Amino acid sequence: MRRKVLVLVGPVVVVPLGIFLLHHSRTRKLEELFSGPARAAQVSKLPYLPGYRYDLRAYERYTQERSYEALGIPSPPRIEPLSWPGGAAREEFEAMMRRRAEAVTGATAVLRLRSPSVYRERRPSPLLRITYPPDGAVFPPNLCTPEVEWEDPLDDIWQVKVGAGEREWTFVTHRRRWWFPEEVWEELKRVGGEIWGEVRGTRKDGSGPVYVSGRVHFSFAPYPADDFVVYRIVSPPFNPKKAPDMFVRDIRSFKEELFLSARRKYCFNCHTFSSKRGDEGKLALQVRYMAGGDYDLRVYLGIYDISSRKGWKVRLPFSIQMSTFVSWSPDGEKLAFSANQQLVTLHPVVFETQFAGEPTSDIAIYDLPENKAYLLPGASEPDLLEIYPRWTPNGDSLVFCSAPAGLHPAQVKYDLMVIPFEGGEPRPVPGASLNGRSNYYPRFSPDGRWLSFCTSDGGSLIKSSSDIYIMRSDLKGPPRRLESNVDYAADSWHSWSSNSRWLVFASKRDDGIYARLYFTYIDEEGHAHPAVRLPVKELPPASYNIPEFVAHRPPITDGNLYKAVRVEGPALSVQGG
Repeated sequence: MRRKVLVLVGPVVVVPLGIFLLHHSRTRKLEELFSGPARAAQVSKLPYLPGYRYDLRAYERYTQERSYEALGIPSPPRIEPLSWPGGAAREEFEAMMRRRAEAVTGATAVLRLRSPSVYRERRPSPLLRITYPPDGAVFPPNLCTPEVEWEDPLDDIWQVKVGAGEREWTFVTHRRRWWFPEEVWEELKRVGGEIWGEVRGTRKDGSGPVYVSGRVHFSFAPYPADDFVVYRIVSPPFNPKKAPDMFVRDIRSFKEELFLSARRKYCFNCHTFSSKRGDEGKLALQVRYMAGGDYDLRVYLGIYDISSRKGWKVRLPFSIQMSTFVSWSPDGEKLAFSANQQLVTLHPVVFETQFAGEPTSDIAIYDLPENKAYLLPGASEPDLLEIYPRWTPNGDSLVFCSAPAGLHPAQVKYDLMVIPFEGGEPRPVPGASLNGRSNYYPRFSPDGRWLSFCTSDGGSLIKSSSDIYIMRSDLKGPPRRLESNVDYAADSWHSWSSNSRWLVFASKRDDGIYARLYFTYIDEEGHAHPAVRLPVKELPPASYNIPEFVAHRPPITDGNLYKAVRVEGPALSVQGG
C-alpha cells in the first residue's frame, strides 16, 4: 500500500518542484542581464510638442449673417443644433449674443480654433525615464496598490527596484508598467519613511548596455483619504444626449460598483451628499429623462433620504425645472442650487475643450422642512448668470459665481461673490473676482478652514486651462494656486475628504482628453503635495466626472435609488416662497 502511495504522490511532488526550479532558473538568468555597472539615463527637461493644428478651410468661408460669426466663433455647416430637454436655449442664447455682438472684440473664428486648448504634450524621452509616480508624491495610506510607469524607446526588458529603510525588493518585467505586489505595498506602509524606486533597462538578447533611471521618492501621508469616491463615467465630447452611469469605488481595493445606472435614457448629474459620512443624511441629484413617453415632468430634482431609504422627485415652482450644481446647508435642511437654468453646447467641438454655457441661471433655495423654494434676492438678477452656490461653514452665507449674461462661453469670466443666505447685496470675494480670469466651483473644507475653487481663461465647463486654487475660508485671501496643478492640462472638479486632508479631483494631465481621478494631500498650512492617481487596471475610453469623497459606502442600491427618482414616479410639488 505504501508503494502505491509513493507512486501516486511522486509525480505530484516532482512536477511542482520542477516548475519551481525552471522558473527560478529563468528568473536568475533575467536578473543576470542587469548585473554589473549601469549607465545613468540622464534626461534633461523635455520640451513640449507643438500644439494641435486643425483643418480650418471650412471655417474660412463664413459670412457675418449669424450671431456666431458676429462673435467670431461660428458653428460648422450642416450640423444640427444639440437640444436640451427642458432646457433648450439655443434661440435665446443666439438672441442674447446678437445683442452683445457689437461690443465683442477679439480673435476671429480661425484664430480661436487654432488655439482651442492649453493642453500640451512633452516630447517622448530618448532614454529611460520614470513618468509615474512623480518625485515627492504622497500616497494615502489606505490606497490600494499603484503602478510605476516609464518611457524607454531602446530596451525591451526592465528591472524595478524599490527600497525603504534597510529593505529592498527587485522585480523583472517585460512591460513599461509595473504594479506593486500587495504584500510589498503593505510592507512599505509598515516600514514608512521615505521610499525610493528606480528602473533599469536593457535588451533581452544582451546586445545593449544597462541603463538606470533617476530615482523617484515617495511617502505615505499621516492621514488617510476617505475610503469611497462616487463619480460618473462619461465619454467625451460632452453633449445633452449622453447618459453616463454613476459608480462608487472603494479606494482600498480595485472594487468598483454600480451606484446608479442611466439605463441609456437618463442623465443623472450634480450628485451631492449632505453628510461627508456617506451613510447618513440625504443625497440630491439632477435628473433629465431623454427617452419617449408622455411625461409632463422630464427634468427635475431628485432627493433620497439615506436614513429612511426613501426618495422623491421634486417639482419646483419655476417655469424652468433645470436645477444643477446643488449644495446642502450645514444642517442638511436646505438646498441651494442653480435654478431657471438653460444650457447649450456650441460648435466647434474639439477633444481637448468645448464651448458649453448657460444663457440663464439664478440662485435658489429649497427649504425641505417647509416644502418651499424661492429665488435668492440679490442672486437672481435677469442680466446676470448666477451659478455654483456653496454654503459657508457656519451656514450664514452663500458663495456663488456671477457673470454678465449673453456672452459666448469662451468670453464669460465668473466672479466669486458672497451673500447672506436670506439674500441681500452680494460682495465680490477679494482675489477671486475681477482678476481677469473665470472663477468658479467653490468648495469649503469640512473643518471650515479652507475654500478651494477653480479658475480658467474663460467659462467653466470643460476648460483645459482650469486650475484649482485655495484660500482661507474667511475669504480674506489671497488665493494660492495649488502646487498639485499642472500647467499644461485641466485640473477641475474636486471634493474634500471628511478629515479635510485630501482633495480628489479630475485631471486631464495624462492625455488631454480623458479625465482621471487624482488625490493630493493638503498639509496643515494648506499646501498641496504631488498628486497620485486612483489606480485602475483597465481604463475605460471615458472621463471620470464629478467625484465626491465619502467616508463610508452609501447604503444605497441602484434599484432603490432608481425607483425613487425615475420619471414614472409621483412628484412632490414644492410651494413658491
